Amino acid sequence: MAQKKWLGALCALPVLAMGPVSQGLASIQEIRNSEPIKVERHSSRWKYPNEIILGPGQQLHIVVKGDTLWDLGQKYLGNPYAWPQIWELNKWVEDPHWIYPGDPLVIPSDRYALGLDGPDPNVADLRPDPRIRVTPSGGAFGYVYAFQDFLQLPYLVPKGARTHFKELKAIRITGYQKEDRNILSKGDVIYLGGGQNSGLLVGDRLLVLKVAKSRLVHPDDKRGVSMGDVIQHVAIVRVLSIHPKNAEAVIENTLDGVEVGDHVTAFAEPTLIHSKDAPLREDILEPIPLKTTAKIIYGRNGATYFSTGSLVLIDKGIHAGLKVGDVLLTLRNSSLINEGLNPQGARGGALTNRYLGQLLVVRADETHSTCLVLTTKSEMTLGDTVTN
Repeated sequence: MAQKKWLGALCALPVLAMGPVSQGLASIQEIRNSEPIKVERHSSRWKYPNEIILGPGQQLHIVVKGDTLWDLGQKYLGNPYAWPQIWELNKWVEDPHWIYPGDPLVIPSDRYALGLDGPDPNVADLRPDPRIRVTPSGGAFGYVYAFQDFLQLPYLVPKGARTHFKELKAIRITGYQKEDRNILSKGDVIYLGGGQNSGLLVGDRLLVLKVAKSRLVHPDDKRGVSMGDVIQHVAIVRVLSIHPKNAEAVIENTLDGVEVGDHVTAFAEPTLIHSKDAPLREDILEPIPLKTTAKIIYGRNGATYFSTGSLVLIDKGIHAGLKVGDVLLTLRNSSLINEGLNPQGARGGALTNRYLGQLLVVRADETHSTCLVLTTKSEMTLGDTVTN
């Protein structure tokens, strides 16, 4: 196990257990040095072990609906920020954002973990490392690009939304079960305008897409020429039942809400980016040298100003040599002020490249990229320059 001090660099993890409660083993088993414990079959994304053999100082917890690694860290270790100690013992859980009722979790069962002697002094005072950037949803849990960011990701389609949905063979959301509201959230049932004829199967997980901005115009373009449409990830849904031309699905996760007219397409697990794989750059001495340059052209939800955790689009991509994982510098060309010679602060004719912050490329398309704002010295805005 990694040193416990390492855990202090991690932030809160909202890992809500999804689905029905397993009716198998008791939720908590305080068993030490036991014979193999059989795990009942249940629905889970992960290839969970069929048997568990507990070692010294370990106990078994069977996940029930509503469990989170965050809460289990508080319950067993006396501090929610110590949740990675549980995750490390259960490496078959590939993504800590998802645990399912019936999943078997091996948990430390020292006396402090059982609540007999109080919290372990090594984890009782753990706090997030301030160097870890917090995502828009409020928790980075070791990732600078987390699942919550993926759920809100915008990207540009130069050919337009209609062509894009056609190429994806996306299916339109045609209705919903509840009649008391138009914006749907987690747990709501929606109706899809495609079913068996579209290749859907019960249990399929789909990504919901919406048109966030039609006919995006570059902030430097005075002519108003469209660059294309902005599409945004909205939710993950799971197919409940299918018919030849229709289907029902339940919303598993959303941060922005789902509407009739949004589209669904095949969902693939996103590649998240850990903080260790995206270290902040240190070459930020002003004036910032220009290499390959781009401009910020759009902010999620149409925002104009951006700070840490914001998602933005820039007007360069794979053709300019950018790739997922690149850390870029953001700057603004400002007038040079010599305060020593001019106490009034009058602006002269000289210009300099002022450092604003850093971006992480999280999606790279041919001519555009989506970036997450890692850190800011000053607020960013549309039209600011980006360089590698």
